[in-house]
Amino acid sequence: MNKRPTTILCVLGAVLALTTACGQARAGTAVPKGDDAATYVGTKFETAMNKLQETIGDQRDVTSESGAYFRFDEKYVRSTISSARTGSPEARVSRQRSQKNPDDSIDWYTPADGAVEYVYLGPVYKSLAPTPWVSMLKSEAGLTIPCAWVGIIHACKMADAIAVSYNADKKVVKGAKSLPDKRIELTADVPFGKFIERRVEVLPTSISSGITDEMKKAPVRTTVSLNPDGTLSQIVMEAKIEGNGHKIELRYDFRFTGKATTQDLPKLPDASQITVLPDKAAKDDFNRRFNELKGV
Repeated sequence: MNKRPTTILCVLGAVLALTTACGQARAGTAVPKGDDAATYVGTKFETAMNKLQETIGDQRDVTSESGAYFRFDEKYVRSTISSARTGSPEARVSRQRSQKNPDDSIDWYTPADGAVEYVYLGPVYKSLAPTPWVSMLKSEAGLTIPCAWVGIIHACKMADAIAVSYNADKKVVKGAKSLPDKRIELTADVPFGKFIERRVEVLPTSISSGITDEMKKAPVRTTVSLNPDGTLSQIVMEAKIEGNGHKIELRYDFRFTGKATTQDLPKLPDASQITVLPDKAAKDDFNRRFNELKGV
């Protein structure tokens, strides 16, 4: 056997195990594309992506950013989420901004201590409370299920879509290569149908009803960049799709951006600026009205 297949297997070992055990791989070495890539990756790829979902939630003292852009004909959404998590016990903050409507903004802040979390309401959401800030009981799901936290939910959904797509068809894998900085880059074509199924973007019926089965087969080019230690650096999903008289364009990305500190956390205002939601019923009512304003 010549040296090139050995190098290829080494690169894939790093992808599959999410470790740097194959650190000897040459920068830029790539696995074959298409069917050969799927053969080399083998059945361990799905396990690797599941592990990646875990490492997304396990990373601590980090900042991150995610972007979402989805256009259906002339209708579109474009938003960003910046987040930070730091400390032990951990404090978290996420800031959601619409790039389409600057007034559509909302911040979620979970302090390390205490039983409550806080929301800062942008102009679109001022009707939800008489004050700029609202406090409510902490979300149990956000505390116990890492991927339930809004700061990383897009990354988890994208990783999930990749794993589910691979489980359905090994040929979605298109290539993997080592980069000069010892990161590893994986590419896959995720079917648009899986993108929808795994709720990377939740589409209203007015849009989903115009998407045909043939359109769902269209590839969403997906690039996953892993750090030398196997943790996630970035995920990008993008596509342009036409069918049934419609045009779709999408780009979703998530990346870790640096180290978080307490300086990334907001300072709470005077108590007079905070509306207290005393129990679960009040919180559920707030969330219902929030979703109505969001159009969810």
